[in-house]
Amino acid sequence: MLKLEENSKSEKKGFDEGFWSRNEIKDTFLDEMREYIWNKDYFRNVLVSFFELKKNSAILDVGCGLGFLGLSLIEFIPQGKMTGVDLDPKLIEEARRRTEKLGLSRVADFRVANAYELPFDDDVFDLSICQTLLMHLDEPAKAIHEMKRVTKKGGRVVAIEPDYASLSFFDTAYETLGFSLELRVKLWRWDRILTVGKKKLGKGDNEIGPKVPNLFFRSGLRVVDVRCIDRAYWLIPPYQGRELELKHLLLPPEELVKHLDMRSEFLAGGGTEKEWNEYLSIMRKAHVIHQKQIKEKVFVSLTIQAATITIAEKI
Repeated sequence: MLKLEENSKSEKKGFDEGFWSRNEIKDTFLDEMREYIWNKDYFRNVLVSFFELKKNSAILDVGCGLGFLGLSLIEFIPQGKMTGVDLDPKLIEEARRRTEKLGLSRVADFRVANAYELPFDDDVFDLSICQTLLMHLDEPAKAIHEMKRVTKKGGRVVAIEPDYASLSFFDTAYETLGFSLELRVKLWRWDRILTVGKKKLGKGDNEIGPKVPNLFFRSGLRVVDVRCIDRAYWLIPPYQGRELELKHLLLPPEELVKHLDMRSEFLAGGGTEKEWNEYLSIMRKAHVIHQKQIKEKVFVSLTIQAATITIAEKI
């Protein structure tokens, strides 16, 4: 993840360098996830057409992590080049290893760089793209300006960002707990408190997806289209091929709270210690039921969360 700038008047904002490359974070939230969120038929047959790629196009993947998104576009540019940048040296090193293993080193390059100060001249790339990057920045408009600067006139700038407020799910563990309407309202409120707290701490915006078209417009880009990812995340026994969903559910709440600093975000967002303890207690109870139901192969879930795909042209 890209680390944000520091100055003498403010504390460091956003995630530190190395946050996403910690094994317990990478394995649960980053490893394969950028590739996994796409239905490949939609990605290949619908979305890529909006990028207007040519055989010799140059692509920039900003906040590339392990490089999944940029590498998935290489097949569309057989005579072109993909460059991925991320501030975390460990992720860049691993992206290079993965690329070499895939035999794509000739057409793919990875380097350490900050989204706020991209180390490229103006008008270099035919496509500049990011996925789940702006949501972690305290100045997303600044990163968008940089993406626009390095993109050629007539080229495309694309951002794929989530809206956590859109989360809708069915989960037999929570169904077993038999939540009242009042408690469901509390859960919704607590999730919004976490979003407010994250913003107040300068760590980004979990609901930035629907705001990106306006950010693009204000940056001087011409918005071409806005779409949503069509993926639904589901788990139905016997769970073959659904290992990533299971991995998330089996992570103890304490680990999630610790590594994502959720308590600090909750309190910064206006939540009380009493509310936080109630929230954590519910997460713990649900976790116990998740483990039991998954072991017995009776757990079923479906989650839908919108991610906005904003496609723009540099004019």
